[in-house]
Amino acid sequence: MEETKTNGQRPAEFAERPEVRIVINQAEEIGSLGLKAYSGFVNEAYNSALFWPNVAPLYSRIRTSMPEIVMVTRAFTAWGRNISPIVELPEEPSDDDKRYQDFIYSDLDNMEGGFGELIETMVSRVPFDGWFWWDAVPALRDPAWKPPDPEDEWRSEADDGLFGLRRLSPRDPNSFQRWEFNSKKRMTAMWQQDYPNPQIKLPLSHALHMTFGDPNNPEGNSPLQAVWRLERIKYGLEVIQGIGFEHSAGHLAVTRTKEGTISDDDRSNIKSAARAILTAQEGNYAVWPFGYEGQVMDINFQAASSILEAIKHYSILALSVYMMQTIALNTLTGTGALASQVDTTQLAVFTFNSMMDGFAQQYDAQIGRRLYEWNKAQFPGLTKRPRIKFTHVENNIALDSLGSFLSNMRDILPLGEDDLKAIRKRAGFLPENNPEEPITGPGAEKPEPVLTPEQQAQQTQAALRESLNFAGRRLSENK
Repeated sequence: MEETKTNGQRPAEFAERPEVRIVINQAEEIGSLGLKAYSGFVNEAYNSALFWPNVAPLYSRIRTSMPEIVMVTRAFTAWGRNISPIVELPEEPSDDDKRYQDFIYSDLDNMEGGFGELIETMVSRVPFDGWFWWDAVPALRDPAWKPPDPEDEWRSEADDGLFGLRRLSPRDPNSFQRWEFNSKKRMTAMWQQDYPNPQIKLPLSHALHMTFGDPNNPEGNSPLQAVWRLERIKYGLEVIQGIGFEHSAGHLAVTRTKEGTISDDDRSNIKSAARAILTAQEGNYAVWPFGYEGQVMDINFQAASSILEAIKHYSILALSVYMMQTIALNTLTGTGALASQVDTTQLAVFTFNSMMDGFAQQYDAQIGRRLYEWNKAQFPGLTKRPRIKFTHVENNIALDSLGSFLSNMRDILPLGEDDLKAIRKRAGFLPENNPEEPITGPGAEKPEPVLTPEQQAQQTQAALRESLNFAGRRLSENK
């Protein structure tokens, strides 16, 4: 809102508008987040077994041993390796805007592990644990500068004298001890207990803290809470299935043919015989005591197919928690149309891209803003702080679908040169340059020079003379 004039009169355009005043000392935040946090611990999970830090070993076991979650992790990691950072510039960027963009790109390459290591850790931990913590270690971008820790061998490859990051050092959630909150229940620090080291306070102002599922909870909202229930049910079914298969493989039935009690020696001999018959390592023979008969009996496991379908059902549900049920189609299920698989794949990629947008926003709000505050004096011509975003994973478009699209649209929507280049690029194997365009670069053929009208006439005259000479030679040969 424009300020009033010095004589106290309001501008004419505001004459009919009511005056609005904000009392600054009454603009304080009222209330708190309402987070269920007590003594540094958050109790938001639906089961006490899922409270941090006690849930860390459980999540670690599911993330590393449950095949469905391992598949999701591998898919996220593969997609993550195709992600790149983007530093957005204004429509008319200044020279300092471009310099700052180059600085952000170079700092991501300059820090230890680079952008690739950050993304791989991000996609393999945050969506599963619900949160993750990195210590954002600052550095001077000068090859002669040495970190204060004598054991730190990192040296800057950039020499512009700006302040950047030498590494984003991960702090495993398994070492989490408790949180620290302010009066509004906003998290301000994490306490770490990494035995045998003593407890240490990790302030949020010196970290990169990412959450998934709930931005107001420092522990996020891990989908593994839902997977844990499915995993327990699936585990019980697998145990029943294993016992059933073991029984259906056969058991040894022993009958005493004479009256009397079974002696201890007889029991020992029967166990030895059963072990010899039913254990492949020892053989399929038995020596029976006098008066006993034995027979291997097979049992039909009638519930096997039903239990197997139930196990598959819970496997698909576990994949669906991450919108990755496309992995199960035609593999775990044995059924499923190709169209359904294409649709679910597109949904999985869309969900992944949305997740990465959220991660990029958190990275920009913490690291991006921090780098700007450290170095904004060196870029006085910045239009505004450039935002850091991540690229998206693109779906592969089938060539027949691309061809149908072009056939339907070419008479409705005119396509320019940039459109054709984009289409040729999405085809996957066509060069981006159109055939009629000159190809530049190493190995490119030099275009033929443009002839003047006089040169074209001379060229035509020479061609006619050559034709007449050829015709004259043919006539001489016929005579």
